[in-house]
Amino acid sequence: TGDGAAFGPQQLRAARLAVEQINQDGGVNGAELNLEQRDDGADPAASARLMGELIENDDSVAVLGPTFSNSSAEAHPVANDLKTPVLAVSNTGPGIVGDCPYPCEYSFRDSLGEAEAIPANIGEYVSVSDPDSVEVIFPEGDAFGESSAMTAEKAFKADGVERTEVVAVGPDGVGATFGNNETATVMITASSGETVVQLIRQLRDDFGFDGKILGGNAFNSVAAAGELGPSGKGAQSASAWFSGNDSDENREFIAAYSKKYGEEPDQFAAQSYTGVKLLAEAASTADLTFSDLAADRQAIKDSLEGVEMETPLGAFGFTADNDVNQPIWIVEMNGKGRYKLVKEIPTGGG
Repeated sequence: TGDGAAFGPQQLRAARLAVEQINQDGGVNGAELNLEQRDDGADPAASARLMGELIENDDSVAVLGPTFSNSSAEAHPVANDLKTPVLAVSNTGPGIVGDCPYPCEYSFRDSLGEAEAIPANIGEYVSVSDPDSVEVIFPEGDAFGESSAMTAEKAFKADGVERTEVVAVGPDGVGATFGNNETATVMITASSGETVVQLIRQLRDDFGFDGKILGGNAFNSVAAAGELGPSGKGAQSASAWFSGNDSDENREFIAAYSKKYGEEPDQFAAQSYTGVKLLAEAASTADLTFSDLAADRQAIKDSLEGVEMETPLGAFGFTADNDVNQPIWIVEMNGKGRYKLVKEIPTGGG
């Protein structure tokens, strides 16, 4: 709930679906998976407290989440101190894995980080459109949005767009002066899908902006795409998942999710579903004792590092920093609540 309401429910549904499928197939070496879920209300302090409860009170062998990067900055250190593997399934900010501001050797991520996604999105756009100038906007007080804006500025300039301006916008959104701005390209970096909807509507409907709009991970919520409708047409982002990926794993996931819940999944559902499958694969090869919890947590952590498998996200494995190694899907909103593919950048780049 809270600011995570645009992402959390479909993550939970997808995780439950994956657990159900695994248990129907005999579980993990005969042991059924049990999913315990907690709602942190998108509050980092609650995330840290609940992480501790899941590990110490509920004896969780591994944890997925929490939804937001700023919540993970509080919760993941708790898991690391308790030597329990934690898999981020929607965190795209810096410092989640690898070069963290705290010990994080037990942290993994299957959500494509903005440090990779934003330059990939910008690189594709600049290679095709060669813009003269860009304005990158983010909401005041949104630390994730600000860090993503800095990533975007660096990427645009690295790709030769020297006239790149970064602007923080207040609670009222884009100022009236924007109508006089001659830029042909705007990039929005924000943590909230609702903010993305507000800003795109202002640009398109209030100021008549008809240039290109690029965005970060918050663009990949079907809730945002659906609410925007025609106003969102052409809004481009880099996604960890594309519904049109024709692999068996993706088609089977979409069919099962749609049948069970009466609606199509989105990227956040795909990442959560994949997260459960990755943990189950790691557990199945970890030689678990089912009696020594600390040893089993360590075994899953060690096994997870080497997992490689086909998933709805594409061919997936972890880097040496426990980050994602998977395809990047450059997509744009189609104006009808869904997305169309611009380009697939395969696993390993290229």
